[in-house]
Amino acid sequence: MATLITSGHGEGLSPEHGAGQVHHPPASLYYKIYFVLMGLLVATVAAYGFDVNKILGLNWPNLVIALIIAVTKAAFVVLFFMNVRGSTRLTWLWAAIGFIWLLLMGGIFLDYQSRAWVDLKGWQ
Repeated sequence: MATLITSGHGEGLSPEHGAGQVHHPPASLYYKIYFVLMGLLVATVAAYGFDVNKILGLNWPNLVIALIIAVTKAAFVVLFFMNVRGSTRLTWLWAAIGFIWLLLMGGIFLDYQSRAWVDLKGWQ
């Protein structure tokens, strides 16, 4: 009689089906990702102190640099610390849906930001 393995992926499936075998990356990988994230944190602080907009005479480079760093940090956290990298396609799908939802909500709020505010009399 096979014993039942109840761990994260493939809960309740017997070992004959090959489920329940969860691969955990070595701790050294987590340390490496931690140091990469700390390096990106330093890059974020450096980008804050360095005004690229003034040098290039444009209004958007600082924002683009900050967003690239933030998306990179988020990708490392999701892929490695939330174990999406070694997960099933369904987990990848749900992670992608979460990011799509975030983009939609950001688009809605940016739409409000781009509108001109009209000062209505009597609403003070």
